[in-house]
Amino acid sequence: MDTTTVRIGGALGVLSALVMIPAYVVGTPDRPIDTAEAERYYSSYSGFVTANGVIPILHVLFFLFFLGTLAGVLRRADGDRTGLAGTALAGGIVFAALTAAGFTAEVAYPATLIRFDELPFDDQIAPLLLTIASWFYHYCQVGTAVMIFATSLVAWRTEVLPRWTVVGAILGVLALLHTWLPLTAALGGLVWIGVIGLLLAIRGAPTDE
Repeated sequence: MDTTTVRIGGALGVLSALVMIPAYVVGTPDRPIDTAEAERYYSSYSGFVTANGVIPILHVLFFLFFLGTLAGVLRRADGDRTGLAGTALAGGIVFAALTAAGFTAEVAYPATLIRFDELPFDDQIAPLLLTIASWFYHYCQVGTAVMIFATSLVAWRTEVLPRWTVVGAILGVLALLHTWLPLTAALGGLVWIGVIGLLLAIRGAPTDE
């Protein structure tokens, strides 16, 4: 994997983190108190679908390119001795797949209301889909944690990334607390992706010893 490819993959990791800002501005009621809160959340259907549906497609797309680059860099440094590069790749795939599933569940109902504008707001379906989405997000953070832990271990063993990035393993622990600290945990994961992406974009491909 050449330096240009690594730098592009790293830059896409940074973009993957940045494009999620609109979705976090909209927010998610992880524990809707009542159906009225769910309806307020969906109050501007077209804006919601754009912020929490269309834009996050770019998040997943850019992340997958970043993930492939990261896995390639880790495999080049660690070889097949530990399987940690594959573990990081698997964790990232779980994160991307369940994140996409969560976006789908969250945006499905408002997208339906836009497409079929004669439908009334259903105060049973909306909270159900929000709850399903929140649990997809909880489980996707298991993948985030695995990706962070595996990358940190390879960085510690090989110094393919600066040793200080091992401290990022704390964000892996935070990811596992997503059920109780959803926004903080999610932001921690995005910070990690952004920082690692920035490092890859600046450093390029590691030189062979």
